[in-house]
Amino acid sequence: MSEVTTELSAQKVAIEHFLETKALESFPSNLFDAVHHIMTLDGKRLRPMMTLMSAKGFGVSEEKAMSAAISIEVFHNFTLVHDDIMDKAKLRRGKITVHEKFGVDKAIVTGDAMLPHAVSLLIQDHPDKAGDLLNCFNKMAKEVMEGQQYDMEFEDRTDVAVQEYMNMIKLKTSVLFGTACEIGAILGGASNEDREKLYDFGLYAGLAFQIMDDYLDTFGDENFGKRIGGDILLNKKTFLLVNALQTASTEQKSRIFTLFEEKDEEKKIAAFQDLYRELNIPQIALDTMEELHKKSVNAVMSSSIPSEDKERINQLGEIMLRRKK
Repeated sequence: MSEVTTELSAQKVAIEHFLETKALESFPSNLFDAVHHIMTLDGKRLRPMMTLMSAKGFGVSEEKAMSAAISIEVFHNFTLVHDDIMDKAKLRRGKITVHEKFGVDKAIVTGDAMLPHAVSLLIQDHPDKAGDLLNCFNKMAKEVMEGQQYDMEFEDRTDVAVQEYMNMIKLKTSVLFGTACEIGAILGGASNEDREKLYDFGLYAGLAFQIMDDYLDTFGDENFGKRIGGDILLNKKTFLLVNALQTASTEQKSRIFTLFEEKDEEKKIAAFQDLYRELNIPQIALDTMEELHKKSVNAVMSSSIPSEDKERINQLGEIMLRRKK
């Protein structure tokens, strides 16, 4: 196990401990059971790790950065609570969703309460930096909501362009990774230039992360943790599907539209996998991820943080890119 992997494992333990002991102390007591349920589901905790890693690069200790890092995780999970309601999802990370366990009304209110709670955590240990932190956070929050709306609008469209899709996942997913890194930089009093560099790292790493998620959903193995082909069965607009629709011939598009209506699940998944291979979509996805990863590395390397911290942050990006689940 590498030094960085060991460090990330230790960070995850510290994050989980903070979530169990301090993060939810001031949360409304009559909503505590619901928020505790979502916040303690097993997750990767990549976003708070990015904040902690970034903050360390600017000389901020894990203890001083933890509340702000957890604010990002609370915000992320707030969006998941509401996403699951909109998607009518029954499971999240293999466990029952908040609205299924506690009812839709309580889930909505719990999600609502998580947003101001995230803001409180963000600034509680750094009131002197509250203005910069809140401006950064609020910009991200508005963009995530915009991205979520685009995602829902895309459900009923078959003409979503690749660039539209990339903009949607930038807003819905990767701006949160970028903000996680920028917040760490703000905590350390970084220059505007360095804040932008760390933000760009998170942004590009987040884009690659989402494309990898799309790729693994269709071409992953038993380690993925979810049923392979779940996005295919839902006709979900993914990097693979929008690229296929944009490059397919008339005959291939006709096959795609026919497959949208296919009821035999295994047949549908296999046929889409074959069609994607026919169109070279898996390689397009892998090449795009590599290109984004290089941009993330270049962003970190052009910052002024110490070399060893650049290495740690880039290794975190590498772990995100090479994951199997």
